[in-house]
Amino acid sequence: MFPEDEYGIIRRTASLDVGYTDLQLRAAVREGVITPLGDGAFIRTELLPKYDVDDEIYRYASIAAGVGQTLPLSHESAAAVHRLELLKPARSLIHFAKPGATGGRLTKCRHVHVGLPDDEVVIVDGLPVASIARTAVDIAAASDFAGALTALDSALRLGVTHDELAELAERHRLRGIAMVRYALRYANGLAANPGESWSRAQMIEARLPAAILQRHYVLLDGSNAYPDFDWDGRLVGEFDGLRKYCRDIRPGESVEDVVVREKLREDALREIVDDVVRWIWRDLEDRTMVPKVMRKLARLGLV
Repeated sequence: MFPEDEYGIIRRTASLDVGYTDLQLRAAVREGVITPLGDGAFIRTELLPKYDVDDEIYRYASIAAGVGQTLPLSHESAAAVHRLELLKPARSLIHFAKPGATGGRLTKCRHVHVGLPDDEVVIVDGLPVASIARTAVDIAAASDFAGALTALDSALRLGVTHDELAELAERHRLRGIAMVRYALRYANGLAANPGESWSRAQMIEARLPAAILQRHYVLLDGSNAYPDFDWDGRLVGEFDGLRKYCRDIRPGESVEDVVVREKLREDALREIVDDVVRWIWRDLEDRTMVPKVMRKLARLGLV
């Protein structure tokens, strides 16, 4: 098998050094044995997950590009290494950053940013990477409200505090700080994934009543439930994403098994609350989620 480094990265040059040929590498890509990462790097396809494959390929590509570099990874590349979840992340460039105010550059494959001080760089598995807090703030400052809220929610889930994020943004007075400040007013680490963050962003922009996130219910059979959204203990809202179902798969189960279990959980919740409303990613794309929730809220006299 092709030689791998400590990160599982296969390098073209290392493979040629031990006797493999470009023809063999191309054949392995064609047969699905290895997946290209760009710039002469590959990863064994079997190391990639069944779901969120593009995210993981970009994470490996960022790691491959960062090995041996003195500049730390930043922005989307740092987010990938930290597993900071973003809303529709761009994966066309590998991002680095340097201290100071000059020397930034943009090429076809890489973007070198400026303004990252050494004290906001951490080491992750031997690689220099912008800290989680700095990465989230940088991305939030360059995003719309939904993108900013998603990045900040994710940072809070990973253990960063509101105060850390606010202090960092104010210290550097980043372009886009107004968006960071606004999104921080609503950021909440209880939002479990980008779909829930985007849902919250649309609800906030539509001025829907604020929902409680992950409210604890004890169902009639004694089991616990933590719905994504809850309004006054009467209406429960759930974002249904494939990632959510894949995350909840137990050993020996299929996605279909998880869907059935979720349906039984919903039936149990309906024994406690007045109604349940569900939506999927397409509802967020089509902007049909807010009207769907609003109808339920109005029917229950909650708006």
